[in-house]
Amino acid sequence: MKKLLYILCVFQFVYLLGACEQDIDFPYEGKDRIQFQHYSTDWNGVRHYTDSIMASFGLEPDSILIDTIKVVMEYLGTGSDEERTYYISVIPDSTTAVAGVHYEAIEHKQIFRPNELTDTLRIVVYRENLSDDYTNPETMRLDLQLEVSDDFDLGLRGGLKKRILINNFMSEPVWWEDNYLGTLGFFHPEKWKILISFDEAFATYGDLKYEYNNEGKTFVSQLSAYLSNFVIIDEATGMRVTMSGLEPIE
Repeated sequence: MKKLLYILCVFQFVYLLGACEQDIDFPYEGKDRIQFQHYSTDWNGVRHYTDSIMASFGLEPDSILIDTIKVVMEYLGTGSDEERTYYISVIPDSTTAVAGVHYEAIEHKQIFRPNELTDTLRIVVYRENLSDDYTNPETMRLDLQLEVSDDFDLGLRGGLKKRILINNFMSEPVWWEDNYLGTLGFFHPEKWKILISFDEAFATYGDLKYEYNNEGKTFVSQLSAYLSNFVIIDEATGMRVTMSGLEPIE
């Protein structure tokens, strides 16, 4: 029995060690470690991990031509009462966005403010040269990665890179596809606009409070009734928008 218990303990230790190695590139010692914040916590306290941020002008008025994306930076370690330096670089092989056209060029050297657990990397994005054609969607990618500096080593593997997705149309939000709210049917910008008119809480690409409770089903029913009573036209095809798809106008 003791031998069996020993074997099980060794197995568990090896398993946990392997799991840690999947998440951490370096052991926790020496300098503090810098990383992009790579998860959010939903209304139920559940963590959702992501390596990208949607920078869409689709929800903005036509008058908004420039926006600033705020990327949260954080460190692992003891902190400092002095400013510290970290480095950001663009990954050229996967980046399709063009500096000066789709975004303002990003300084390689960045400053992490003192006496704080987090800081903000601000990325200015431009609307003018982005397509607004929903039927021929175009999303530009800006891929960033962290580099070691004199002040910081690198943190968790999941937080070492960040992708910024830049577009000018109402692309499908992450909460739509899985239909947590009920039978939302196929995605269409006009349907999303109607939901937003019911409650501005729907004007988000990320976590949605109605995603995890039955209250959202009420809005799904209201959307279905609205589309049944009013003719909403898809501008590209001239067809009617319904819960299940596009249909010819009778």
